Amino acid sequence: MIRTLFVSTSTTVGGAEKTLYTIATLLDPARHEVCGVVSVKRPGAYLGKLAAAGFTTHSLEAQSRASWKDIGRLAGIIAQARPQMVHAFMFQAIQMARIVKRWHKVPFTLVSSPRVNYRTRALWTKLVDRFLKGADDLLIAESKASRDYLVRWLGYSPDKVKIIHNGVDLAGWPVSKLERRQKRLELRLASDEVLIGAAGRLDAQKGYDTLIAAMGMLKKRPIRCVVLGEGPARPQLEAHIRRLGLERQMMLLGERDDMTSWLSALDAFVLPSRWEGLPNALLEAMAMGLPVAASAVDGVLEAVEDGKNGLLVPPGKPQALATAILRLAQDGSARSRLGAAAKETVTRRFNLIDMIAAYESAYAGLLGAPGAEPPAS
Repeated sequence: MIRTLFVSTSTTVGGAEKTLYTIATLLDPARHEVCGVVSVKRPGAYLGKLAAAGFTTHSLEAQSRASWKDIGRLAGIIAQARPQMVHAFMFQAIQMARIVKRWHKVPFTLVSSPRVNYRTRALWTKLVDRFLKGADDLLIAESKASRDYLVRWLGYSPDKVKIIHNGVDLAGWPVSKLERRQKRLELRLASDEVLIGAAGRLDAQKGYDTLIAAMGMLKKRPIRCVVLGEGPARPQLEAHIRRLGLERQMMLLGERDDMTSWLSALDAFVLPSRWEGLPNALLEAMAMGLPVAASAVDGVLEAVEDGKNGLLVPPGKPQALATAILRLAQDGSARSRLGAAAKETVTRRFNLIDMIAAYESAYAGLLGAPGAEPPAS
């Protein structure tokens, strides 16, 4: 039995947070015991779900930057839980777990999941990462692009960084014709209007300013767009929408707990990100058979092949994105063909069963449990 404690910078609705929740709830209970889940920041939706499911949860409720007191509290939680392994997600949680392991002398095996690479972080945070990185026993990257960045630019040892792609529960993403009809009625779509959508945190990384600009170029076309997600860039994005007069065509719907319903309502999915790891939102849309128009960046290139199971566009180029959106909007047969190929890709290469098996194997390999594979990429 492997005792594992999970630590995450946040537990709000996001890709890393969702992966943590999925792993914690689906590990084989005959071989794995989750002895706690810690959120560095205030409790989010996923911590609430874990608590409701009977898991032991903790929140340090740290401010934007964790303090030494917060690190001490984390050390106390780990010492009391006595896990064999701590799996930390995202930058702050990883650095805190490293400090606890090094300076508080609490013994545990440390697995780190940096998720989206650190390319935009301040120099001092990268220096902190370089100084502390020796505490990790294994890092897990969600894409080859993220692994390459960790090894090539941040100096991590290749034999310590393993790729485990995100996986989608195919049974959990069925298309509902009823919900499709209801959502489209809710938006008062005309019969000839095509609905596209995007999902993710409202911040610079996700490139929603590019999407808004592209929609401005398509203002006279029967195309409408919804964005599911919340974040600090909302005021700027709303102002951008108003400047272009897109209040009817472009809607920011906030965080939603009915994602399947909204994906059912879409005719196509758009991912205008400037950089990515391997976004869960993209894989979920593909799993539902939606054609995608996505930025040709990082891990996206490991899932989307241009013209085969989606359309790829250069990041930050509104005209190119508008052209791809218009192509999908005008060509129903292309939408069907690309959507079917997208679903087949996820079924074959990014399914949840394989993801959980890979994590279990990696954990067991670190701790020398039977049936494990070595933790190499």
